[in-house]
Amino acid sequence: MTPIQRLAAAAAAVLTMVMVLVLVLHATGALVAARPPASPSPSPRASPTTSPAASPLASTEPSPASAHEQEAAFAEIERQVQQIRGLPAAKIGPAQIIDRSHLAVELRALFDAEYPQARRDADNLTLRSLGLLTADQDVAQLQLRLLGDQVLGFYDDREKRMVVVSDSGLSPEAKITYAHEYTHALQDAAFSLKTLQTDAVGEDDRSLARTALIEGDATQSMFLWALAGHLTPGELAQIGNTPVPDTGDAPSWMVGLLDFPYTAGLQWIGQVYQEGGFAAVDAAFSTPPDSTEQVIHYDKWTAREKPIPVSVPDIGPALGTGWKRVASSPQGEAMLGVMLQFFGVSQPDAARAVAGWGGDRAAVYSGPDGAFSLAWRLAFDTAADAREFADAYARVVAALPFPARLVPLSDTEQLIVHASTDALLEKTLAAAR
Repeated sequence: MTPIQRLAAAAAAVLTMVMVLVLVLHATGALVAARPPASPSPSPRASPTTSPAASPLASTEPSPASAHEQEAAFAEIERQVQQIRGLPAAKIGPAQIIDRSHLAVELRALFDAEYPQARRDADNLTLRSLGLLTADQDVAQLQLRLLGDQVLGFYDDREKRMVVVSDSGLSPEAKITYAHEYTHALQDAAFSLKTLQTDAVGEDDRSLARTALIEGDATQSMFLWALAGHLTPGELAQIGNTPVPDTGDAPSWMVGLLDFPYTAGLQWIGQVYQEGGFAAVDAAFSTPPDSTEQVIHYDKWTAREKPIPVSVPDIGPALGTGWKRVASSPQGEAMLGVMLQFFGVSQPDAARAVAGWGGDRAAVYSGPDGAFSLAWRLAFDTAADAREFADAYARVVAALPFPARLVPLSDTEQLIVHASTDALLEKTLAAAR
């Protein structure tokens, strides 16, 4: 289950996180290291990184800008990004700068319009059955707090609206955010983002992978724009000194899923660009990834390795009266990795444990009085991969506050069952084999 990704897609708002800017734009040197190598594709307009009017010691305090000056600045960024990305201009409305208090109102409206209570309830139950939420946590409230601190801007593909979040007007952060978000407008005009089906029900892993395509492309274009000399060294330093937002209230798995499309997406798109330039990136929009495995492992992208189809039998009748299935979807390699880390497995060990993922599907059922049952089948590339994952998942089973078990179905297949009681666990196990 990837409720953050689902919400971002359903709300038609592609979000930019300040965390990614701080991690990658920590200094000008980091920017240079992050730039993909040159390729035969259209390249950024060459320009110096310094000018007589700007130096590393120049003041980076934003000057008040009139509405006309802001409009002119954004129009110039649009022309620059369009030249870098090599796509036709997008027809959008005038950009809007809002402060963070206004953003809170915007996010609440997006949640209320695009995240109905029935879906929130299903997500809460699913995440609790996975052990990722406690009974007193609510996924919507956690997301609102996290996104309220993280979002720097968004592009609304319904209203063709560009929104930048800034408490200080036309700041360096506002400029670089606009470069990112205008790339989304270009993507939408050229490829129609809705055709990627990032909000398809029952396709959580595929949706996250395709969000990585969207965000990886926009993040790379944003960096190329900055590297072309459109920000002064002082402005880059100001961005690099932006404090990392406090994410202490959000579960680590939630932060990891929100981060994935930007960081993993950037690394993957950088490889695509290195091999074939923006022509290869454009081609990826025509044949987008089918799994986060293809984003994480570039060789599996180039081979177009398809996920192994996995099905879960309908266990509802075996559980008794009053039971219904509330979710059924592949979780995918990225979700498995952040889940293992949430339960204390180190990042390198988690990455190794899920690297042999081949396919999966998890089905979640709700019953009377808050009862739940989870049946999760997973397929791996080799028997060794299946054993390595089982060894790592044993740590999850030991940490869960409710009954859980992992059993092998074959040399390369595993079955995970979670339930709110021991009796339900046995019923689930028998019905899902």
